[in-house]
Amino acid sequence: MRWRRLWNTLREARRHPQLWLFLLAYFLYIDGVHTIIKMAVDFGAAINLPPSDLVLAILVTNYLGFPATLAFGFAGRRFGPQRCIYVALAVYCAVTLFASMASQAWHFYLLAAMIGLAQGGVQSLSRSLFARLAPPEKVTEMFGFYNMFGRFAAVLGPVLIGYASLALGSQRLGVLAILALLVAGFVVLTRVREAS
Repeated sequence: MRWRRLWNTLREARRHPQLWLFLLAYFLYIDGVHTIIKMAVDFGAAINLPPSDLVLAILVTNYLGFPATLAFGFAGRRFGPQRCIYVALAVYCAVTLFASMASQAWHFYLLAAMIGLAQGGVQSLSRSLFARLAPPEKVTEMFGFYNMFGRFAAVLGPVLIGYASLALGSQRLGVLAILALLVAGFVVLTRVREAS
C-alpha cells in the first residue's frame, strides 16, 4: 500500500517539471547551506578560536536568526520567495568568500552574524516556493520529496571541501568549494518558473 502511494506520488510529480527543477536547485544550494552550518565550529577550531568564542558565535547566529527570518518572511510576501532566496544565497556566497580569508575572532563573529541573517530565510522561503509549485491537492504528499532532498543535504559539500583543501593545501581556501554548490543552485533556481 505504501509503495503504491509512493509510486502514485512520483507519477504525479513527473507531471510538474518545474517542481523537479526546483528540487534540483534546492538540493544543490541547501547542501551548501547545511555544509556551512555543520562545519562552522570545525572551521573556527581550525583557525584556533577558543571554545568561548565558538559558543558566542553560535549565540550570535541564533539571536539574529529569529528576527531575520521574520524579515525574510515579510520580504517574501512583498517581493516573492524566489527573489528573496536569491538574496539569501548571495549572503551565503559572501560568507563563503569571507570565510576563505578569516583568521581572527571578529571575522568569525561577522560570519556568524551573516549566517544568522540568511539561515532561517533561505529555509522558510524554500518551503514557501515549493508549496507554490506543488499541485494544491497533493502538496502534503509532495513535501515528502522536499524533506527527503533536505535530509540528503550536506553530503556533497564536505566531500568538495575535503578535496579542495587537499588540492590547495588549506582548509580556509577549501571552503571556496562550497561556492560551486551555491552558484549551481542559484543558476538552476533562475530557470524555475511559477505558474501564472
